[in-house]
Order: sequence, then structure tokens, then C-alpha cells
Amino acid sequence: MTQNRPDVFFVPLEDNENPDSVERKTRLLFDEAGFQSIINPSKSVAIKTHFGERGNRTHLTPDQIRPLVQKVKEYGGKPFLTETSVLYKSNRSNALDHILLAYEHGFTFENVGAPIIMADGFLGVWERKITINGEFYDKVGIAGDAIAPDALLIVSHATGHLLSGLGATIKNMGMGLSSRMGKLNQHSEVAPKVDAALCDLCKTCIKWCPEDCILENDGAAFIQEEKCIGCGECLAVCKTGAVQFTWDASSDNMQKKMVEHAYGVYLEKKDSMAYITFLTNMTKDCDCLKSKEKMVPDMGIMASFDPIALDMATLDLTRQRYQQNLSKLAYPDRNPMVQIDHGVKLGMGSKEYRLVEIKAS
Repeated sequence: MTQNRPDVFFVPLEDNENPDSVERKTRLLFDEAGFQSIINPSKSVAIKTHFGERGNRTHLTPDQIRPLVQKVKEYGGKPFLTETSVLYKSNRSNALDHILLAYEHGFTFENVGAPIIMADGFLGVWERKITINGEFYDKVGIAGDAIAPDALLIVSHATGHLLSGLGATIKNMGMGLSSRMGKLNQHSEVAPKVDAALCDLCKTCIKWCPEDCILENDGAAFIQEEKCIGCGECLAVCKTGAVQFTWDASSDNMQKKMVEHAYGVYLEKKDSMAYITFLTNMTKDCDCLKSKEKMVPDMGIMASFDPIALDMATLDLTRQRYQQNLSKLAYPDRNPMVQIDHGVKLGMGSKEYRLVEIKAS
């Protein structure tokens, strides 16, 4: 820490670097960032990550998570992997199918060295209400076991995001560790509509809608607004651009709500949390969608005790190398500084930081 600026540690990677080299650099980054300070012998450490949706190939891999499990064990901790269920219909909408999918993607005990414990129970409804006194909420619904472990290691994959522009540390905490009701509350203002002239009635949105609120009407899909929960899945899966949102209101408010849920986790665990973000396989959309080509070459891995500084560094480093930051490359009309600035306002961290580059031979 220098002049009240948090340190963001950065170890560069070549594009498609050898997995053995990535593992070695990940272990080095863990030590250089001082993450052993949150680990106490025989105490639990939850590693929050994302196992990827079926059909997604750009999510973080077991090879990237395994060295973190090994480091936690090396310092005497008892690690496990954790996640929460999603709102939409998929293999990740309940704990059983989600864990089975994680195994398919290689996140087995034999491969990673740690079990999986879902933080929000079998159906995603197990929650705790955390008092935050935010702009939108006095209390937020957090996955019931998100704050139960002795320490939390938030491991994020930086991508674009169709609602927030940037999907990284804040999103991994705010959406990724909220309960089902917490996720619903974050999306509550997002009211999509279908432009019938653009709809080819492929029925993909009908299949994916978690509330069965999309119908066929006069040869096009039609969203029943009174039943819609605003999860955004119809927009994500629409290939013709027929599903549309009014972004100027919904994106900004959704980002702030996401931050306030992340803040609930932060308030409960801030003295026993650390954060790692991988700037690899950076795609336009998050790992909940089927794979797309990565937008830019791999850059490296970052670590910090400050989640806001880490996301700010993600924007800064991608802009410095590629002229536009990750969010602008993905969704130019979103403003990810909404989430950054709201996090600063709440006291989650600082957007001023000191970048510490780690030289790894």
C-alpha cells in the first residue's frame, strides 16, 4: 500500500501461454500479493469461481483454479469451491445439475483438490439478509453460505457483459454470491420487448425464459411484461436483435444494485477476503453464454485486496493495450464506471491504485 492507494499485483502472460507456466505464475502471484494473510490453519476458505455454462469453452479452467487450492492448503487452510444457481433454465439452475456440469468441465476433487459446496442451497433460495443502507436497498439477499466460511477468495474471469458492460470482480460478488431473490431484485427494472419485424420465431428465447412468459403471437415472439422478471436471458440468446431493452435507465440501475449486493458480502467478510482476476479468454459476453471468439489476446493475472481497484485496473490495462477498455470493446453503449463509482461511494475500495508488475522468468 502506497499513499493510501491499494496495490494491484499483475503478472503478465503470453497469449495462450502453456498451462504449466500459468500455474507457476498463479502460485507466485498468490505469494507476492500476500494472500496467505487471510488463511488460518484448519480454517475454511471458499474459492468463488464460475464453472462455465454448457457449450462455453472460455471459462476459467481447473488448471487455473488448482494452484490456488494448492496454495490455500500449503498455508494450512481447508479450501472448497463455491458458486450459486442462475435464474434462467439451464444445467446451472439447481445445485445438483450445476455440480454435475462442473464435473463435466473438469472441476472434480481428483482434478482440482477441493470439493464443491453451493452457497445458496439446492434451489438457490437459501439466503441471508445483510443490512447495507445503500441507495436502493436497506438490506440485500446474499447466498446463505456465502459468508459462512472463515475466508473468501474471489476468483474472477474478466469479460464483457450485456447489461453492465464489464463482468469481473464486482459482478462475481454481486450477482455470483446473491440469492435467487437477490438476482431477481438486481434485474427488476429490465423490461425487454420484441421487435416483431426482426423476429424470425426461432423460439430460442421461449425455451430459455425461466418464467415461461414469452409466447408466440402473430408469427413472432411476444413477452408478457406482467410476468417478466427481467433476467435478460432473452436478449442474450436472441440472434436477430429482435429483443431490445431501454439501456439508459436499466443498465445504470442494475449496475448499482449489483454493487449493493456485492457490498453486502464485502461488509461481512472484508477483513478475510482477497481477489484474483484472470485477463485471459476475454470475450464479449460472460461465461453464462456459449463460447464466442475472444476479443483480444491474453494479458495476465491480477490480484488485490481491493475489489474496486482490481476492476478499475482491468479497464485501464485493456484500454492501454487495445485503445479501448474491455467494456467498450464488448458493449460500447454501456458505462462500467457506474459500478466502479458506486462501489467507491459505498466504501468498497478505491479507483486509484498502484500497479505492481511481477517479473516471472
